[in-house]
Amino acid sequence: MVATSLKEICERAMSVGTNIDLSDCPYGETTGPCSFINRPTKYYFFLAGLVRLEGLIYILEIGTNHGGSIMSISKGLQKDDTSRSRLVTVDIINKNKEGFRRYPHIKRIEGNSLDEGVARRVVGSFDKGIDLLYIDSVHEYKHTRNNINIYAGKLNPRYVVLDDIRQCDGMRKLWSELKEEFKDNAFDASDVTIRKGAGFGVIRWVEHSKDMRRTVSNY
Repeated sequence: MVATSLKEICERAMSVGTNIDLSDCPYGETTGPCSFINRPTKYYFFLAGLVRLEGLIYILEIGTNHGGSIMSISKGLQKDDTSRSRLVTVDIINKNKEGFRRYPHIKRIEGNSLDEGVARRVVGSFDKGIDLLYIDSVHEYKHTRNNINIYAGKLNPRYVVLDDIRQCDGMRKLWSELKEEFKDNAFDASDVTIRKGAGFGVIRWVEHSKDMRRTVSNY
């Protein structure tokens, strides 16, 4: 039985994350007025806090960029969990090789996450279902929906986290559909993560799957 609401979990995760040192997890290159942000962004603390709070260790990220988010996720691992963790990140580019040398336990896969061969490599990196699927790649409806279908479908994560759910009409449409499908197991954490403009969504995927199985069993 779920003891706390998803909103409460998200608020606690942000609180926990603010006490984690992410000083060596810079955001990196941007397309905004500042070409490089040499610090962690606010939602990195949420990601680290969620990992710490919920004891997440099997984690897949779609969209590595400079690596700050997956590094922050790694910083959120509970004590002694690094050795048994499985952290995988996927991107079509391979930036910040020097920075990743400090995180040898993070597996990087270069390629398009929607390519069949890449998807096989990613899924094959895990020997069981995962704890977290974090998607921060091409912020378009079809691309994000396809990533969810492939990786949540095959790896059955406890949580799915989506960045930029308010960035464009396609992402707003996708989040609206997911909210309709998942109801209380989908929470718009944009305010909690101080991501009001771009948006930030959290889905408790496993609980939804359990609810769906219970519903089916009633027929």
